[in-house]
Amino acid sequence: MKLSRKRGFVVLMLVFLILSLTLSSVLVLFSRSMGEYRGASFQAGHVRAKMLAQSGLETAILVLTRVPADQLAAFGIFAAPIAMPLGDGIISLAITEESGRINVNRLVHFFDDEMDLRTREMLDRLATSFSLPHEMWDAVVDYIDENSNPMPRGFEKQDYALLTPPRKIKNSRLHSLEELLLIPGFDKRILYDDLRSEDQKKNTSTDFLSDEERMAISDSDFVLANNLTVALPYDPQESSSDKINLNTAPYHVVLALSEFMTPVIARKIVAGRFKRGGRYKNMGELMQTVPELSGRTTGNVTLAQELEQRIVFNDRLYKIVAEASIGSQTAHVMAYFDPVARKITSYLE
Repeated sequence: MKLSRKRGFVVLMLVFLILSLTLSSVLVLFSRSMGEYRGASFQAGHVRAKMLAQSGLETAILVLTRVPADQLAAFGIFAAPIAMPLGDGIISLAITEESGRINVNRLVHFFDDEMDLRTREMLDRLATSFSLPHEMWDAVVDYIDENSNPMPRGFEKQDYALLTPPRKIKNSRLHSLEELLLIPGFDKRILYDDLRSEDQKKNTSTDFLSDEERMAISDSDFVLANNLTVALPYDPQESSSDKINLNTAPYHVVLALSEFMTPVIARKIVAGRFKRGGRYKNMGELMQTVPELSGRTTGNVTLAQELEQRIVFNDRLYKIVAEASIGSQTAHVMAYFDPVARKITSYLE
């Protein structure tokens, strides 16, 4: 009897052990399955959000190709992001006109790898506006061009090797403004901070500005990055693609267009856009609004004639940022769109 009880106890313990092991295995498998399910569910939600963002991007491109820019500007499309429900999610679209900014990539010619003097002059004048050294652009030229000949205050391959930590020189076009942070002479403060001194901030506060100055100048104008771009059109060598869009150029970019441009004239140009519903249609309208442009510069050339070779009134490139949210999942895509070629020139998820 005792032996039988002993055997029965052993059997019960063995069954209990098997049941315990089986239950543990089931729990592990269940836990893994739930993890895979949650992962798949998360991934599926993110994919849906990304597809929604891409739909927003396609919608923006459709609008840009079907509706004239002056009408879009009148509706405020370029002024602030637009949020709207779509399906079971929400999508936000931000469209900005990039051609109103000075293109850093234009510092170097595509055809001969030499520095572009007009772009350099504008960037030098922009640096003057922000009390920055002109020499900072020497390093940008060296970073972009493919040769190994250093600019007077530039940096070539051997100089980057001596930095801590060492870096590689790109010798190619920039794909984002953030790449400037890799170049000696640039940092986040220079690129993204308000570069006014405290005295300048007081002098440019709304309490001391005229109505025209308030329309022409805002706090964001004093951030260097807001005056620059690296975006290039589908055909970067197209003859008019290096011109500045006067209808979207910030105050300091307008001021940098010519050495004969004055702060008073630059403010009138920018403020005049608001008085005409946000845009000039042509040089005739610009001259009517700012007659001071008929003043002579050098020889028999007027400031208007000089600007005519450097500006356009329609944009050559748009930046589109589409962000979508479905539940807790969000995704965003960014693209540069050339309205002339009707092609996306750059895409980033």
